[in-house]
Amino acid sequence: MKSLEIILMISVNLLLLMLMYIRSKYFIHMAQQLGYIPVEYKSWLQEHPKAAFSFKKGKTEFKKPLVYTPRVKRLFFTQMFINFLPIILLVLLYFLIRLTDVGFLLLVLGQIFIGLTLIFYQNIITGLSLVINSPFERLIHKKFYKQAQKKILSLKKNDGLKVVGITGSYGKTSTKMVLYNMLKDYIPVYTSPESYNTPMGLSKVINDELSDKYKVFIAEMGARYEGEIKELTDLVYPDIGVLTNIGPCHLETFGSQENIIKTKFELADATIENGILIVNLDNEFIKNEIANRGYDCKTVSLKDSGTSISAEIISCDENGTKFNIKFPEAEIEATTKLLGEHNIINILLAVMVAREFGISNEDIVKAIANLPQVEHRLNLIKNNNGLIIIDDAFNSNPDGARAAIKVLNSFKSGKRVIVTPGMVELGDKQYEENYALGQYIANHTDISILVGTEIAKPIKDGIENINNKEHVSFQVKTLNEATALFPNILTAGDIVLFENDLTDIYE
Repeated sequence: MKSLEIILMISVNLLLLMLMYIRSKYFIHMAQQLGYIPVEYKSWLQEHPKAAFSFKKGKTEFKKPLVYTPRVKRLFFTQMFINFLPIILLVLLYFLIRLTDVGFLLLVLGQIFIGLTLIFYQNIITGLSLVINSPFERLIHKKFYKQAQKKILSLKKNDGLKVVGITGSYGKTSTKMVLYNMLKDYIPVYTSPESYNTPMGLSKVINDELSDKYKVFIAEMGARYEGEIKELTDLVYPDIGVLTNIGPCHLETFGSQENIIKTKFELADATIENGILIVNLDNEFIKNEIANRGYDCKTVSLKDSGTSISAEIISCDENGTKFNIKFPEAEIEATTKLLGEHNIINILLAVMVAREFGISNEDIVKAIANLPQVEHRLNLIKNNNGLIIIDDAFNSNPDGARAAIKVLNSFKSGKRVIVTPGMVELGDKQYEENYALGQYIANHTDISILVGTEIAKPIKDGIENINNKEHVSFQVKTLNEATALFPNILTAGDIVLFENDLTDIYE
């Protein structure tokens, strides 16, 4: 009888632990998507109670699959230890106290009750695990950070490594990839992979991938809080700093536009004295801050011909963009498959850096012609039904959304259609900016398909305020419902802009 009791108890406990593990994966995935930051995870729990306490999870809630990094494995271990602790205490109670049959039954029922409670509250346990692991994670981060910092200094001193730091509210990844493609055939260059733009991410790639065979390291620098760019500049010691753009991106975590400017200019502060600073002078925040600080730097523009280099767009269509680059010594025509004014700015920023490394104007123009499209950033696709798709599904922002709509308007035939859920992480300006985007959409597109209910409401309000009788607007709950409308409202030759691709966590 004793052995049967033990088998029953083990079976019940294993089943409970398996169910805990399955449910915990969702919340650990969410924690990874939110950067493992306890305060952001807590905010998500408070703002999305339906998702936090529901057992029905959609596949569209995450832009990226769960990656089983060492940090995720440590988080799983802590979470399962917390889950296992009350259950093991009841198991010990079984062996320490002689129980009657009724007592054993109550014990098993108690285990089941506690187990089911733990399963339901895996969302809270994930948050607790994040808090418990935080001090340990900081120690690990500090160790790898110091190791990477030491390695960078050694490579700079002994092997002549040059570091290019790129930051901005948006345009970082595109500028990084454009620059990489301009340099790769002429200089041994290593660039941080996509999304490796945090202190921990850059520390990892420096320690694992960067070596003395490279002469240039391009480091993308992201930030969501004050001081994070300073932490990155203290890690890589940039020789050249590039400021792509500044806007209300991550306003929710920065707290104010002034904090965003201050943080992004931490890269400028790190390079201005002993290095080279290159900035986009078309951005008003950058232009004003440069003037206020009196910084002497290299500049690019589409509007001002008095900058270090500038450009004039000749045409933009399904074949790409044709434009003139105005160098101090010459004006040269260039073509690229990339679309949008902001992509031309990104190219100009990369051109300025490439010239610092001695790349000729002719080789630069050749590289521009061969630039690959960047996935989900105004990526042009022609589908089998004759529709022209513009995929701009990466995180949207006010300036980028308007630039994308300008690209949509550059197509001279077919209906101009936008599919969007709107923009997030704009703090107190979220309703205002989405409302203004709705007004812009009503004036500059033929059809809008708004994805979501609450999140898309400000855009809908903006569209209705304009009351453009020629504009047709639809609102659906999911992206699948949006594309299901296509056969009834679109024909071959129409142009469809997918602007942003928010996951369900924002709804």
